[in-house]
Amino acid sequence: MERKLLTNGTTSKNKNGRWNGSVWYMDEHGERKRKSFSADTQKEVKERIKSYIEHFYDKPEVKVDNASTKSLKESMQNWLEVFKYPSLQRTTYDRYEVTAEHQIYPYLGKKIVRDISGSDIKKVLNSIMMSGKSYSTCKKAYLLLSEFYRYLEREDLIEKNPMRNVEMIKKGNYLSAQGIENKPQNELVTVFSPEEIELLKTEAFKRFGNGKPLYKQSAIYFLMLNTGLRRGEV
Repeated sequence: MERKLLTNGTTSKNKNGRWNGSVWYMDEHGERKRKSFSADTQKEVKERIKSYIEHFYDKPEVKVDNASTKSLKESMQNWLEVFKYPSLQRTTYDRYEVTAEHQIYPYLGKKIVRDISGSDIKKVLNSIMMSGKSYSTCKKAYLLLSEFYRYLEREDLIEKNPMRNVEMIKKGNYLSAQGIENKPQNELVTVFSPEEIELLKTEAFKRFGNGKPLYKQSAIYFLMLNTGLRRGEV
């Protein structure tokens, strides 16, 4: 069976200002597939769609760099650096990298992407929970994995998305497993003593031997101490 174009391509704008495009086609096995594009402007996306359509029948598309055959660490890091870095605020990107480095790579980093199952991911979430880490830390790992696998699925780089079978652990169950009562947030406010505040300030503004700050966002901690702003508000 020959490959066949099904659409002339469509474009849409993301909330972050970037443009996406897609072309639907029928592959040589009779399966309906989609080719996706992303760029900073609608014009660039349309040019990519036009070029793709013009050369569609030249030869079958070959994915030289198949993310599903690589380790999760290599594949996810490439996705972060190539696709996410240009479209995210620096602080958001830093949070993505920290989450991947500390909550995902230690458990799944060496496994091949296509071999990872929903059960593997569920074990990761359970391990984060039982290690005593906060609920928000676990949820960040869950959301990052979900976004990564949506990208792989959208690009037809995986046959099945394992995240479709994984639900985030309910907060009450998460805290209960850690022996913590699920109290309203306003009952969990921690008040620092003057001595503790000074220790935090000293740590936040530490510098390396060359004078560079040890922490990228040290001024934010100082702002939170003086205003009481929450992380989301900052």
